[in-house]
Amino acid sequence: MQHFAQNFIFYRCLAPLLIFSLSINTSYAEDAASTKPESQKPLKEVQFLGLKLVDANLNTVRSHLWDIGGFLQAKTTVKQRNIDKFFPWSEMRDSYHVTFQYNHAGDVVSVKRVYRPYSIVNSNKRTPIETKDVARKLIGDLGQPTQSMRKGWGGTLSYQSYIWQDDDVKIILDREGSERLGNIFVEYIIKSHDRYAVIKKDDKG
Repeated sequence: MQHFAQNFIFYRCLAPLLIFSLSINTSYAEDAASTKPESQKPLKEVQFLGLKLVDANLNTVRSHLWDIGGFLQAKTTVKQRNIDKFFPWSEMRDSYHVTFQYNHAGDVVSVKRVYRPYSIVNSNKRTPIETKDVARKLIGDLGQPTQSMRKGWGGTLSYQSYIWQDDDVKIILDREGSERLGNIFVEYIIKSHDRYAVIKKDDKG
């Protein structure tokens, strides 16, 4: 009986502390949830190579990259109206190529940048870059990702992929083929641009 009374007194004293601790944690979680959307920059403001992607089109992309210099356009895309592929030779040397895709109205609908496996630009080391190395830089501009998931085979063959997304833009950081040995890429998808939009005669004035 005495043992039961001691336990009762102990738990009665402990209960207020548990409730107080729980209220602090709940309050902290609510504060974090309420401040996160305000601290994250809207993805429609995202820029790539100084281009605001939601406002970019075929003409502004080609003109802008020409002004920057350091990119060689693939000959097969020069006369294309739906795709441009550029190979960096003095700019962005950490990347194999950058591909812009356009709808029939000329608006950018997606941009894909494929990284080289080794880059002392993105990582101050000579070991292969990881998705987390690229994610760390993107988080500085975009805030925390909307989604993060583990892909690939278990153990050392798995890796982390990331997604940032809102109503206007989706940004994917992943590996080609969704496998550990695939090249890392970042793809910007402009959701607010209809991939099949066309310029109608009335729009041309």
